[in-house]
Amino acid sequence: MAKRLIAVIDVGSLTARLKIFEINSKGFPKTVETVRKFTAIGAKSVEGIIPSEQVNELITCLNQFKQKIKEYRADRIICVATSVFREAGNKDIVLEQIRARTGFKIKILDNSMECYYQNLAVRESYPDFEKMIAEGTMLLDIGSGSMQATVYDKTEFIFSQNMVLGSLRISGLLSTLQNRTTHYSDVMEEFIAQDLNDYHAVEPKGITYKHLIAFSGEMSFIRKLAGYDLFDECTLTREEFMKVYDYLIRTRPTDLTLNDSIPAHVAPLLLPVTMIIKDMLDYTGVDQVYLPHASLSDGVIYSYCHNYHKLNLVIPPSQDLISGARNIAKRYRCDKKHIEFVEKVSLEIFDSCQKVAGLEGRDRLLLQLAAIMHEIGKFVKAKDHNEAAYSLIEYTNLIGLNSDELDTIAYIVRLYPQDSPYDDIYYRTLPPKKKVIISKLTAILRIADSLDASHTEKIRSMTVTLHPDRLHISCEAKADMSFEEWAFEHRCNLFEEVMGIEARLRVRRHI
Repeated sequence: MAKRLIAVIDVGSLTARLKIFEINSKGFPKTVETVRKFTAIGAKSVEGIIPSEQVNELITCLNQFKQKIKEYRADRIICVATSVFREAGNKDIVLEQIRARTGFKIKILDNSMECYYQNLAVRESYPDFEKMIAEGTMLLDIGSGSMQATVYDKTEFIFSQNMVLGSLRISGLLSTLQNRTTHYSDVMEEFIAQDLNDYHAVEPKGITYKHLIAFSGEMSFIRKLAGYDLFDECTLTREEFMKVYDYLIRTRPTDLTLNDSIPAHVAPLLLPVTMIIKDMLDYTGVDQVYLPHASLSDGVIYSYCHNYHKLNLVIPPSQDLISGARNIAKRYRCDKKHIEFVEKVSLEIFDSCQKVAGLEGRDRLLLQLAAIMHEIGKFVKAKDHNEAAYSLIEYTNLIGLNSDELDTIAYIVRLYPQDSPYDDIYYRTLPPKKKVIISKLTAILRIADSLDASHTEKIRSMTVTLHPDRLHISCEAKADMSFEEWAFEHRCNLFEEVMGIEARLRVRRHI
């Protein structure tokens, strides 16, 4: 494959960044040029509305990017935006103005995908990431509007939680206090500690942390204050970090701008960022913090290369999702053997009828995640546990799924015990294409769950075979399967309706 040039634009609360990447014959991206402009859209938004003057400033910036892209003759342009657009009440109008006046179609990333790309950038840029996460590792993605803490241990993704604790949000909320108290930093520390205590309450216990990785848009200036180059990754010892922290406690933002050449929009954000890191250093007990030089754009291009140029990633994206779902099921005390059985059978049925059903590989992953989490609602309530599970999944952090995919999983879990999804009032409001996919995946999960209706794992072996007019499931059982056969008969109707083929079960008792 010949080398290709890809342009990635990401628009954040404070900056707009253009990166030109060269993709080599093996699908690996290399940065050719980076251009960054401070726009401070998030800082100047009023009550969740992006003002017209800021829109015009951004459009001017994007048109400058457009000229640079023309110089390189890039083969493709990818444009993304983060929380500043996600939370703007006039985002649709602004996006249309940008499209009309620049030609760029900007995709707004939801929180999960933004965090996924940031984490992916760090994972791919750090040479020993796989070795590192063999021990307790925390990744802190400190954005302008929120913060995401992600935990790995024993080479597995364990947990991720988002908090409305971004540097710009903290600075904005507390700005009126700065001239009313001589203990502004103490008030900020209390404010941050309160939210982080809520995080510590839900974080998995029993993890011995060995590594802390922190990244944010402001991290390059923290590296600078520590004596490192703006664009170099570095590891700060606790002592080095505390010197920067103490300096920021003593120094007003205006002095940071005058004396240290920190941009005026960035200077007030450095103290909240370092306070969050200090709290996590104290909590985890690690003696150093790794500050990588990795941006959202890097994560976007790695994902693009993985999807379109078969680039092998350090950790396959589905691996984290499956591990995360299993840890959620464990947290809600699901029957491990039952969900393993349902997961296995669901995937066997999917693989057998994928072609005739017109389903895609990503649908397989969504079904697998739904099978793993299909009983988490029982932790909350025994009756109508599917409705409880629906709510739990909708508020779950599964990094790497967009909101529509998470919604699909939640619907599958909500609908699988019901006699017919068509009676569900929420199902009726779904777009037609989404209805079809959910119905097919729900039908598969219904059958898989019925084959272990008693939760006693009676089946010793099983084969699934697709014939032109039917799906034939043949199994050998170690105990009487009357209950499972009854459950199968009552749950296979939906499969026949949406797939257009009959599902049959043949049981042979093993003696």
